[in-house]
Amino acid sequence: MTISDMESEAHELFVAYLEKKLSSSERETFERKLNEDSKFEAEFLEFKNIYIILENRLSPERATVLETIKQANSNFNYEPSKVTTEKKVIKFKPWKYGIAASILLAIGIFIFNNFSKPTYSDFAAWETISLTVRSDVDESTKNAEVAFNSADYSKALIYFNELLKVEPNNLQLQYYKSVALIELSEYDEADSLLKKISESNSVYASKAKWIKALSYLKQKRYKEAKEVANSITPSDPEYQKAQKLLSKL
Repeated sequence: MTISDMESEAHELFVAYLEKKLSSSERETFERKLNEDSKFEAEFLEFKNIYIILENRLSPERATVLETIKQANSNFNYEPSKVTTEKKVIKFKPWKYGIAASILLAIGIFIFNNFSKPTYSDFAAWETISLTVRSDVDESTKNAEVAFNSADYSKALIYFNELLKVEPNNLQLQYYKSVALIELSEYDEADSLLKKISESNSVYASKAKWIKALSYLKQKRYKEAKEVANSITPSDPEYQKAQKLLSKL
């Protein structure tokens, strides 16, 4: 195995770790190697820093990296680039572009179009919920509200389930539960709830369609996200957001 092959294999492993695709035993082995092998740890941290730059589609550094890779020759013979942000100037050394290109290959992206796709985090901005305005406030209701508003979706899900045992047809609770499920990547259960809500005559019907589009977006199922966003009509409150999403898909 050549050095290039070894680097490629390591980079694929780094991506799998960062994207949480390793099994529990593989993850334990990887983290043990990080603790025991300082050279391996240094290589991983360098890779991780560049990966984060590429992952963040709004990062000005990423735009510079991608543009440079597009224009570079196969040997990555670059002049050092400076990336200017509002607060600082970051020097991006020439050899780092080679790692950046390797990251693209490890992720499985051979053209740069996918990096221009919108991401779930671009649109998933949840308003704080107020469940305690109801007259029958109990401890679970308060806890659900606090957990959701603090983005502790695992706890919020527990409390939503408790509340739904008492009020199984409460669409408001079902809606917020579906959001928590998507945040936790529990897509199948969220789909079932969102289908039911979107087919209702409640104020949450169009909201459910929007959340469904975001669910597909998070799963990188762009075609389905586009189809659902297109089903949101001009009379729906989410129409403008859906149009913004469609313009980027």
